[in-house]
Amino acid sequence: MYVLLLLFWIILNGKITAEILIFGIVLSAAIFWFMCKYLDYSPRYELCVAKNIGWIIVYFVVLVVEMLKSAATVYRTVYRAKIDVQPQLVFFDVDIKSEFLRFVLANSITLTPGTITVDVDDNHFCVHALDYTLAEGIEDSVFIRLLKKMEGNCNG
Repeated sequence: MYVLLLLFWIILNGKITAEILIFGIVLSAAIFWFMCKYLDYSPRYELCVAKNIGWIIVYFVVLVVEMLKSAATVYRTVYRAKIDVQPQLVFFDVDIKSEFLRFVLANSITLTPGTITVDVDDNHFCVHALDYTLAEGIEDSVFIRLLKKMEGNCNG
């Protein structure tokens, strides 16, 4: 992050001189220190992201595919001649310790059409599904499996 801050400083200035570079190094260090001290940022976070970059790309692709599949299911459900939906609330627990990864999971569920995360309390999730078919297997979804792998890479 420090290097990115410094590069951003140089790009904003449009040229490199000794004064601009020295001031950028000091300013980037001050901002990085502030992030670590007050914003709960850690260089370990950068290492974790670097270890998981492949899984992050896979997760994004899976998210888009799941969104498209879900959208097709919702489309079929809504535009059927006879609407026969069976909404369902699903309660389940996940074994993900990272608050950020639980946040990602909750938003991934909400981004897929037909489901919305109603409540998250620690590891307990409550999800509303437009139809029971959209709720099937949600407690062991591909999102949870990928997030567990990412968490394992950072802890292991």
